[in-house]
Amino acid sequence: MSERTLLRIICWSHRRAVDPLLAALEGFHAAHPGIEIKVDQRPLSDFEHQGIDGVARAYDMVIYDHPFSGDIAKGEVFLPLEKHFPDLFGEQADRNYVGASLTSYRYRGSVWGAPIDAATQHALVRQDLLDAAGEAVPKTWAQAVALGERLQKRGLKLGLSVETPHALLAVAALMANQGQPWSTAPDQAFTIDRAAFKDGLQWVRRLLAFCPPEALGWNSIDLHEAMVARDDIAYCPCVYGYATYGEADMRKPLAFADFAGLRAPYHAGSAIGGTALGVSRYSKAPQAALAFVAYMVGAHIQDRTIPENHGQPALVSSWERKENDAIFNGFYSSVRASMDTVWVRPRMPGYAEFQRDAGNEVAAALRGELDDDKAIDEVLRLAEMFNP
Repeated sequence: MSERTLLRIICWSHRRAVDPLLAALEGFHAAHPGIEIKVDQRPLSDFEHQGIDGVARAYDMVIYDHPFSGDIAKGEVFLPLEKHFPDLFGEQADRNYVGASLTSYRYRGSVWGAPIDAATQHALVRQDLLDAAGEAVPKTWAQAVALGERLQKRGLKLGLSVETPHALLAVAALMANQGQPWSTAPDQAFTIDRAAFKDGLQWVRRLLAFCPPEALGWNSIDLHEAMVARDDIAYCPCVYGYATYGEADMRKPLAFADFAGLRAPYHAGSAIGGTALGVSRYSKAPQAALAFVAYMVGAHIQDRTIPENHGQPALVSSWERKENDAIFNGFYSSVRASMDTVWVRPRMPGYAEFQRDAGNEVAAALRGELDDDKAIDEVLRLAEMFNP
């Protein structure tokens, strides 16, 4: 009997992440009967903040987000994929992936993760509630605030997620939309414009005034769940979107729209999210893991398997496939303009900790636990720690 190779992979616990992976594994196991892959799950909070080195030591493959790229590159925690698959991950391949989905994982000259999921901040819509109120989908943040004032008279609300790091990144997106993004170049000082940050925070606060109080504790998944389950939240201008909440099996399938910024082009400047699959340099079977990476970015997996199992793939061809758009209530066509004009977050070593700590400051300010200026002072202090 031939010896089997066992690989372990960790992903985040939502059907958008887990179901496409499990479906893809069926085909992979059939083609590679000597390789077994075990999937573990972690909550969204760990996915957003958990240190990468310890996870890489425990798993052969890790599904992660691009802000960890600096930590990965510093310790060469993952294998550089462009060296193994130059056709799939060389610079000429960036155009094959929607928006900056591949570019965001390219850091210090190497690609540390294979994009398997594409996302950015954009708007959520309960079209039935807006239609009943005789309202159109806002195009701008200011229009969203004005909509909140009108909806309030009907007992309806807006939506937002404040839990770390979501309110912080809403502020960041509004800054990028207005031409004041946080510096992201790895060889430049990490700078955040105070006036622009305060302006963005004030706009977030204005919108939050028309949200249910529970929003102060919501992450992006919580907000989606609430908008599907409740009949009083009609619109959100900025959240990391989940296409699966537009599927027909939802109680009230959501519709989607571009990010609603403060300055034209209003759809531009949202902070790209999504996930990639990295191969740990500690893996005892790296060639088997690399084979699975190549399999996951294949056209059939991206165009069919991932979207047919609640996921949102990263290839342009997948986003432009009409059948996929139909599954998710027009998700791909509705947010494509924002996806193509994203802002890539900083990725220097330690940024994930900054995002967590700065996010806690912003969330505390929005909850009334901290003065805005004191929160901004602390955010700027945290940013300054990266500079010599």
